[in-house]
Amino acid sequence: MSAHATVSFDAEAGRATGLAKAVRFALVLFLLACVFDPADRLLGLKVYLFLLAWLMTAFRWLWLGTLPRMHPGLILYTAIFVLVPVLSIAWYWGTNGSEPFAGFPLLKAYLLMTLAMLLYIERINLLPHLAAILNVLALCVIGLFAVLERWPVLHPAVNLFGATTGIVLLHERDYGSGVVLSQVYFVTSPMLAISIAYYFDRWRLASHGRDGWRNLALIGLSSLAMMLAGTRNNLAVAVVLPLTLLFLGARHKIATRVLAIGFGFTLLAVLGDYILVLLDPNEYSNNLKLALLSDYGELLSDPVTLLFGQGLGAYHSWAARGDLYYYLTELTYLELVRNFGALGALVMFLLLVFPIVYVFLINRRSSEKNVVVGYAFYLGMCLSNPNLFSSMGMLILAIVLANVFMTDTVLAHRWIKELK
Repeated sequence: MSAHATVSFDAEAGRATGLAKAVRFALVLFLLACVFDPADRLLGLKVYLFLLAWLMTAFRWLWLGTLPRMHPGLILYTAIFVLVPVLSIAWYWGTNGSEPFAGFPLLKAYLLMTLAMLLYIERINLLPHLAAILNVLALCVIGLFAVLERWPVLHPAVNLFGATTGIVLLHERDYGSGVVLSQVYFVTSPMLAISIAYYFDRWRLASHGRDGWRNLALIGLSSLAMMLAGTRNNLAVAVVLPLTLLFLGARHKIATRVLAIGFGFTLLAVLGDYILVLLDPNEYSNNLKLALLSDYGELLSDPVTLLFGQGLGAYHSWAARGDLYYYLTELTYLELVRNFGALGALVMFLLLVFPIVYVFLINRRSSEKNVVVGYAFYLGMCLSNPNLFSSMGMLILAIVLANVFMTDTVLAHRWIKELK
């Protein structure tokens, strides 16, 4: 090869590498927008940053003059994940077609699943970046809680900011029986389950010396922030997730599992009365969700609706909410049935739990177990809140899914070498 050709080749490689770094930077900005501007009201950049990352990826591969390698399983997964809501919208327009209708805005979250393909193409693991950003979120929760405790006069200003941007909500939540919780609820605080799981994995790999203590401190940071956010889901996950990870992933299994179980039972004994208060079916929020079950029972008693759903984004009059006419409730998995029908809901649910099934039953050599446990807890939190089919939930699923398929590819190559 001539010197000129070598210089030209190095320049081309350098440009391609520069574009790869630009894609990663755009994705980090996208993460920041998802975590700190979830409603897209503050700067309104989420969609543009996502499209920018895809455009730069496409341009990079055009520049290289080759097609990227893609896992066929990931292509199939993403296609089905998007096809189900598209068919649901088509069903709505074929059987109803009236306004108001929220299907197209809701479809954006499903299209976000293509992020998994982008991450796979570029071989980018966004988990460390997401975890670092969630550390900042945890500091914001703790810092704002401390500031408001010291200067409560700032409550109205923070409430106004939260109502305008959809970023943070302040509450004095009275659960009855003397249990009152001050909440500094950042809307994206449930995502801290992922940072707890990620840093537990880091701690397990380096559970000695400075790195071990650093990762333990970061686990504590996220757990404390979830507690101060104050919702029942956050409180439960902040305590139970670390204990579960300890139980499942400890090196000294017997001793550590006994310790985790003992600590769990101690917490139940000490906090049992408070837990019962938080779970009281007569508490306002609990009572509302239970009343919604009656609405769903009546709605899904229609065989056509049960089989085919009403369509993604269809409005319904909810008696439990005083005949409020709206397109969404907090009961995420019943919403799947209402939107897509029983068959479509089953398909979507299987897609949601696929990373869990794959890591724990199919590919037990995967290194993603701890993070997938965090994802499983996030799915559990979404049982009674609508955070799954949003930029938050889809971002977590896309990152976890991309990592699962990238790990699968690496292991497959390793197995082929072993067979040879």
